[in-house]
Amino acid sequence: MAHAVTREDILGIPADAAVLPLEMTGSPTEGGAARRLTEAGGAALATALRRLKFLPVGSAALLDVCPLPFEKLIVTAVPRWRTGKANELMILGRCYESVFALAAEQGLETLALPFLSACYYRFPAAEAVHVALHEAARWKGRAIFAADTEELFALSQKPWRKPQIVSYVGYYRDHAIFALDNGLYARVDLRPELRQADVIPFFEACFREGNNPLQPPLPPEEIARLRGIWEELDL
Repeated sequence: MAHAVTREDILGIPADAAVLPLEMTGSPTEGGAARRLTEAGGAALATALRRLKFLPVGSAALLDVCPLPFEKLIVTAVPRWRTGKANELMILGRCYESVFALAAEQGLETLALPFLSACYYRFPAAEAVHVALHEAARWKGRAIFAADTEELFALSQKPWRKPQIVSYVGYYRDHAIFALDNGLYARVDLRPELRQADVIPFFEACFREGNNPLQPPLPPEEIARLRGIWEELDL
């Protein structure tokens, strides 16, 4: 089923369940939609969250909270953006996978949820929105996103454009770094048996070739191979 994005209050979205993003500590995250759910849930929600105790990042759990205008409430522990090299985008994808899998198990057909981690914790907004919509398109139910900001709503209305490589920067250990035309960087795994690539917001100076005299330069054909991996992968 198709997904939708709205600027409406998440509490007013007609859905079987809502999704509340949590910190690693178990407390609700920042953001307008999360705040509205937390306020509406009141003491009952706070008690349910205390009983939940630890929830691993990337996983989801079901809460039965009466004060909310939904049949169910799903919570998921979302990642923070740290260096961009800790698989943050992959973990964010797992959050959605866990949420949608749990919703399917419960027979839920519609979910109201914010864009998890987007615009908070230094997450690149466009990448966070892309992950959300990509995972929602794979779910058989209907996901209705409550955009916390005009920026998120605007990003959700634009067709996804995969960022293009501008130039090769260098490499460090198992990854080559390419500058992208959106100001971020592509990190592509050097190992021939792996075809993996992700996006990072910055790179350390040691990624630049020439800083380490023991680091041999990559041959042009290897750089071309790695560039091809980025261009071929469906991110």
